[in-house]
Amino acid sequence: MASAPSKRRREVDPVFEYDGSTFNEVKEVTWSGPYSEPLPVLTGLTPGKFVQFFNHSTRNLIDRRDILPYFEKLIHTNGICFTGTWRIDAKTPYTGYFAEGSEGLLLVRGSVAGPALMAGDRRAFGWGGKVWPTLDPDAKFKPANWVTVSKLSGSRRQHILDYLPTNKPAVGRDPGANLVNRGIFRLLDTRPGWRQVHPVSSLGVKHDEPVVTPDLLVIRVAPGTPRADYADFRDELRLENYPHNKLVLTINVKNFGEPAWARIGEMELTDYAISEGGDRRLHFWIPRDVPSPRWDSGG
Repeated sequence: MASAPSKRRREVDPVFEYDGSTFNEVKEVTWSGPYSEPLPVLTGLTPGKFVQFFNHSTRNLIDRRDILPYFEKLIHTNGICFTGTWRIDAKTPYTGYFAEGSEGLLLVRGSVAGPALMAGDRRAFGWGGKVWPTLDPDAKFKPANWVTVSKLSGSRRQHILDYLPTNKPAVGRDPGANLVNRGIFRLLDTRPGWRQVHPVSSLGVKHDEPVVTPDLLVIRVAPGTPRADYADFRDELRLENYPHNKLVLTINVKNFGEPAWARIGEMELTDYAISEGGDRRLHFWIPRDVPSPRWDSGG
């Protein structure tokens, strides 16, 4: 008769065991290992790391943990992290933390794809965020993750705040961007160009209640925000460059077929770190595809 598995074996079976995190726990790790000057430029993906990249991409779809053991981000390798508040202040038809009156703690990472970090480079810039359904930094929840990116082949803009990251970015003509997004990602998910945001609209919603989610999300800087002239986007985004040492981003949504974006709220960023913890430990779960009859196959 086969022996029963050991207690230690049973403990390690759940590869990605996860019951949530507190805001303070995630911030503490993310803020760890602040970089000294000059800021490092981490290499990321190289031809010899494509198997590793495929494995990481698979993990991103199933691993919901907020913090991982030390690892190498291969695409959005270099970033700057912020904490602040997520707030929906307009009436919406949506549920969860897209509903009017929603307010929660927020951790955001801004990053570019690859090593092209400087003004004048062809950059693809993105915001990734985690929203906690609470203002208590020590309350444990599974935060809602969302990810946005600008045109994946990159574009040349002087200021990083002029990029418009969205959850359904255009790919463009860059061969590397097409290989990754139309090739590798297509093997992992049915519609990889659409980074869905239903974790936000289901946050705080009971399992037997309906969930209503916008199709599209775009992040803009608040009107009237001044621009800061720095080569490295991480220096540009330092909060001391902006009024009252804070940066305000607007939350804009719409559904497929709707002509105009609707501003429904804002993110107020009040603290930041450029750190090894943000680049090597912070993790964003990207949910697998949930089919929608409104999906359009363009882009």
